[in-house]
Amino acid sequence: MEVAKIAARRWAPYLAVVVFVSCARHGASQQAPIAVGSSVARAVPAPLGRPNDPPKIVRVWISQDSVAAGDVLRGHVTTTTNVASLEVRLGPRSATLKRTTFGQFEGAFHVPRVPAFLRRSYDVDLIARNAAGRSAQTQITIAFR
Repeated sequence: MEVAKIAARRWAPYLAVVVFVSCARHGASQQAPIAVGSSVARAVPAPLGRPNDPPKIVRVWISQDSVAAGDVLRGHVTTTTNVASLEVRLGPRSATLKRTTFGQFEGAFHVPRVPAFLRRSYDVDLIARNAAGRSAQTQITIAFR
């Protein structure tokens, strides 16, 4: 019983951060079309966006929506051409995708081993930002099995 209390106190700050961050919203929220498939999807042409126009996420492609330890999750995101960066956020962790050309971003992530109690579905935020600081956001769900 004492061990459970110690473990609860140890993990409580981390769980609070995850809950807090997952409840926060930044910028305009939108639901972009999401494509899931093992073969790389053809890139959709990026719509022209002027520097001060609001950014938009046009389409999201991920290689799989259910992952296990050791898998490689690949993704490609098409945005308007005025997007300067694309952030991928899962709880308190975030990373940026590499821009391959105007409005096209891609990346790959090696799925780590996670404890059994963390194997569930997670909402992953994709946040596109332009040079003026405006942002657009969409969300995808990834299941850890």
